[in-house]
Amino acid sequence: MSRLAAAFVVFCLTVGAAIAQGIDEDAQFDAATKAVRDRDFGLAITLFEPLAEADIPDAQFNLAVLLRQGRGRPQNHVEALYWSALALLSDGAYAQDMVEELMDSLPLSAREVVMTRLLDRLSAQAAYGARDAPRKLARVYAELMDEPDMRLAYIWFSICYALGENRCGEGRDSMADEIEPEDLIDVQIEAANTFAGLPFALAPVEQIAPDAAQSQ
Repeated sequence: MSRLAAAFVVFCLTVGAAIAQGIDEDAQFDAATKAVRDRDFGLAITLFEPLAEADIPDAQFNLAVLLRQGRGRPQNHVEALYWSALALLSDGAYAQDMVEELMDSLPLSAREVVMTRLLDRLSAQAAYGARDAPRKLARVYAELMDEPDMRLAYIWFSICYALGENRCGEGRDSMADEIEPEDLIDVQIEAANTFAGLPFALAPVEQIAPDAAQSQ
């Protein structure tokens, strides 16, 4: 079973559980931050976790902070890297320093475990049709891996750009500069095949005015 297919099954189960819980995100986040102020760190983690699973970057970062400090649970730098990286990938620039510090301090084996978890999670989201997942996947391959995978980063930046995320165009072109011209055609074909297997390919495409298309 492919990474996308296997991860899709897990993601469906996770999403179903979150829906069933009926999380009131704002109220729960407020309760979690109050628990931190009250120094009830165990409760804070319990409240932050479902919000982090629901991809709320502030909750992911706060959970990472608690796990890094060992408040509410014993210190766990691997989990702290996982959640802070997810916050960073959701444009939580405030998580950048923590991610870099943890990447520098953790051994390669631990970093690889985190990267695998990130890729599994984001692949599942892409398979489910989450439109922000391709950009996050591209950034993992381009920015977080110890050895960047330019080919896969190009594929996911290409898919992201095809979905209308203009900021992914720069990443795609940057990756293309690192790929031999004779190999680029094959990578583009792989990107098209990957895109065809995702729900995005079946979704209706918004009509783009001719002048707007020419300006892209």
